[in-house]
Amino acid sequence: MSISVIKQYSVFLINEPGALKNFAELFVRENVNIIAISQDVRYDAAVVRIAVKYDEEISHALTKAGFTSVKTDAICLDVQDRPGLARDIGAVLFRQGINITTIYGSAMEDGMSRWVIVVNDITKALNALESSGEFN
Repeated sequence: MSISVIKQYSVFLINEPGALKNFAELFVRENVNIIAISQDVRYDAAVVRIAVKYDEEISHALTKAGFTSVKTDAICLDVQDRPGLARDIGAVLFRQGINITTIYGSAMEDGMSRWVIVVNDITKALNALESSGEFN
């Protein structure tokens, strides 16, 4: 298991062909690796959530390029993939009264899965996930 604090940028994009490509080129120019991505499209606009390592900074480049964004601390949980994992993450946080505001993830071919979790109390959530013993 690996658990760490990362940065998530929520960025507003116009929903049109090439918008994501042009946006992602900014990360290439800044040499910032995207470790997770999620997009929610609503009509003519989209919210793209980009997760990067905590020590990587892209705020200045987003602002300079004219993007409106919100930076949030998030939890990155890399664990062995298994049925019920989403339920177990939710249950551990629920027992501590922690609200999940955003969650997305994916299983990988090596049997691991990565989850990005944004919560109302990151310190309490980190402690709850680490001490639960459910994700080793």
